[in-house]
Amino acid sequence: MLITVKNLRALLREVLLLEGEAISADQAKEIAKKFPKGMKKNGIDVDKIDSLPVLGTGTRGTAFDIGNGKVLKITNDSKEAQAASVMVGKDVKNIVSFYAVWQFGDTGFYGITQEKLQPLPNDDANDFNKALVATGLPIWIKRAEGSWDKAKQLTKEYIIEQVKKKFGGNLKSPEAATFAKDVNNKWNLLVTKYGIRDMFKTLSEFGIDFHDYHAGNMMQRADGTMVLIDLGMSKIKGDGKVQTMNERN
Repeated sequence: MLITVKNLRALLREVLLLEGEAISADQAKEIAKKFPKGMKKNGIDVDKIDSLPVLGTGTRGTAFDIGNGKVLKITNDSKEAQAASVMVGKDVKNIVSFYAVWQFGDTGFYGITQEKLQPLPNDDANDFNKALVATGLPIWIKRAEGSWDKAKQLTKEYIIEQVKKKFGGNLKSPEAATFAKDVNNKWNLLVTKYGIRDMFKTLSEFGIDFHDYHAGNMMQRADGTMVLIDLGMSKIKGDGKVQTMNERN
């Protein structure tokens, strides 16, 4: 199996059996407007929600800039909401700070407020994605069942398989050595500069199994620290309770 930029997310969706559709900004706003009192308790005036800047729409949710260094995300991903609820109040350098998580009544939608961070420079975003594709790491993290050592071993096996396919099994040729060195450098970049191993271990400590690593889910702090900002596609061990906002118009 050769992993490319085009099929990396498709492979993840297949592995995760991901269901559900994206929620548009307009849909998200209409949901929020049905819960004015509950939203006010979370510092959000629904009368002003139409004027909130939209930061982006992802696979399952839409994010808004609500000011004061905070973001509101409205999503239909229950697993993301559960994982975020586990992290509320946790001060972790490489995971975004989550402030509150709730379910909008029985609508099947969830609200999350979290820290607003700085986007990655384009070069870093491109290098990060290229390194993920070269190593296939998100796939191997999913299949490693919570073990970093297993993910590392699966990555190694994948690279060897690619060398054999590209160079006819001649693993000692100069071309094969150059290829392997390049992929190894990308692996080291993921571990050292981008901190993916530390993110993996941090989330594992909190019982969160996450594998949807890509540049769109990464931002950085003012000091350059890489931060995971989205826990979509997560699975959690234990209880990730999400409070329900029941008060409607």
